[in-house]
Amino acid sequence: MDWLLFGSIVSINLFIYHHWVYPKLLQYYVKHKQQDDKVDTFESRHYASKDVDSALPNITIVMPVYNESKHLGAKLSNLLMLDYPADKLKIVLGFDGCTDDSVAIATAYLSQYETHDITIELDVAEKNCGKVHVTNKLLTRHQSTSDILVLSDVSALISIDAMQIFAHRMAEEGVGVVTGDYQLYEHGSKGEAHYWDYQRNIRKAESMTGSIIGPPGALYAIKASLFEQIPVDTINDDFVFPMLLVSRGYRAVMDERISIIEMEATNTTNDFTRRTRIGAGNVQQAFRLRGLFSSKSGLTSFTFFSGKFLRTLMPFNLLVLFVLTFFLTNSQSIFVANTAWFLWLGQCGLYGGSALALLFDATPVKQPWASLYYIATGYMASFYGGLRYLFGLDRGTWIKISSEQQATSDYQRKSVVIPKRFSDILISITALIVFLPLVPLVALAIKLNSKGPVFYRQLRVGEIKNEYVEVFMLIKFRTMGVESESKSGPVWAQKQDSRVTSVGRFLRKTRIDELPQLINVLLGDMAIVGPRPERPVFCGKLEEKIPYYLERTHGVRPGITGLAQVSQGADTCLEDVQNKLYWDHSYALNLTSFSRWLKADVVIILKTFLTMVTFKGN
Repeated sequence: MDWLLFGSIVSINLFIYHHWVYPKLLQYYVKHKQQDDKVDTFESRHYASKDVDSALPNITIVMPVYNESKHLGAKLSNLLMLDYPADKLKIVLGFDGCTDDSVAIATAYLSQYETHDITIELDVAEKNCGKVHVTNKLLTRHQSTSDILVLSDVSALISIDAMQIFAHRMAEEGVGVVTGDYQLYEHGSKGEAHYWDYQRNIRKAESMTGSIIGPPGALYAIKASLFEQIPVDTINDDFVFPMLLVSRGYRAVMDERISIIEMEATNTTNDFTRRTRIGAGNVQQAFRLRGLFSSKSGLTSFTFFSGKFLRTLMPFNLLVLFVLTFFLTNSQSIFVANTAWFLWLGQCGLYGGSALALLFDATPVKQPWASLYYIATGYMASFYGGLRYLFGLDRGTWIKISSEQQATSDYQRKSVVIPKRFSDILISITALIVFLPLVPLVALAIKLNSKGPVFYRQLRVGEIKNEYVEVFMLIKFRTMGVESESKSGPVWAQKQDSRVTSVGRFLRKTRIDELPQLINVLLGDMAIVGPRPERPVFCGKLEEKIPYYLERTHGVRPGITGLAQVSQGADTCLEDVQNKLYWDHSYALNLTSFSRWLKADVVIILKTFLTMVTFKGN
């Protein structure tokens, strides 16, 4: 019991330190820090040319654009009003395979920029390659002709003298990154409003200690000569780009005179999705920016550990606390046991209540419940995202869909959505426990039978939502040779497929190769029952030849098994896919009623089990 008590005390203290002690230490440091006697000599141009204009640095503003028609016009108008010499300013827009009117909107503004003698460049790519790819390309292209590179989001409006202040602050010794005061135009909830006020105060104090930890991605400037490319798989690129400079000893400062107003409003679903992505990125950057832990970084090392790193660690820390307090309820000490019961039940109430509020879109509006809910759901999202990264299953590019489209999952009742997800989790955990002893035997058989890894990961298309299409890494036991598609490229399965190994053939017939997908179910990528998840390379081709093909996963998670899978064999041709489409749409109709869903899922699961024990899998 001693180690349980010690672990609980450490966990609680970490939580208190990160959320209360660390901010207080920052405030104390700022309050007692000796003020710099340096006089701020900044004076705004007020749109009037001055003799010093010729000495101002060349600034290039780079904006990656992907389906931003909602805010692009307002942003381009905002940039037209910037108070900075036109011959020293360049605007570069990188269109990353846009499918909306973004390019047309930008093209309509070209004449206005020409009238104001401001250089604007439109880099239009037909294929979507991701924000990091666009940013690397454009910053590299303009690095040699710029003194300062500015990155900005389309949805963020900025103060008109922002470029002047960037130029002024970059002249300071040791400064490599400058940002401004980031605020939301409209908060999604009171909890979110309280959180962002808390974060603004932290940033202000961190800037006084030497460097802020993570400037807002909506707007920040870096010295062009210091820019270096980052890996294209970087998740939180807005954090990694500037923090690489900080890890090299340069300062990142915040200037409150620069206003950054985020126009993109958040809602509960979008915010949870965004924070899940950030959670995965937080774990990734903890590894990639480990140089910031060095004592050479001084106070920056302290602020990075106390702020960003502990925020990354906190969801896992809270899980440890939850488990430890549960076991401490059996302590022989009455005081310890009662305290443990109080803490454990409190956590159950907070997490359970927050999860239910999230499911039913019932966001609390009164304090302190609004803030507690925002913190709890934030850590849930971060924990989920962190697990995805650690398991190598973080999602790829999320493709936006017009937010004006009617919700695709409105036909599903809460009485179906919640029990279905609950049953997915319960069945997955049970099945993993039951089949866990088989894993070493299967792994050994695969390794002895053929060269290559035990598990096979493949990109698949998941649920289609109103704002984006989910793309995830499906995980299975490997049943083919490692270079089975190196010559042929992606192809459909075939009867008596020669690419399948002898062990793989047994795994397929028993459906054992599908068992690792239970992890995908737990992580929310898949359901136990649903349409088959298709490969992205086939989806575009199938949509062209089969009307409404992509509709099969609108509002529905793909499944390990499904009505189509148990009613028909593997897809070997276009006709097979077309026939399965009917089964998939038939299954979706069952989700309109609790009784129909329950009956359908029970029958499909029983048929799947029968397929496994009779070796009739494909």
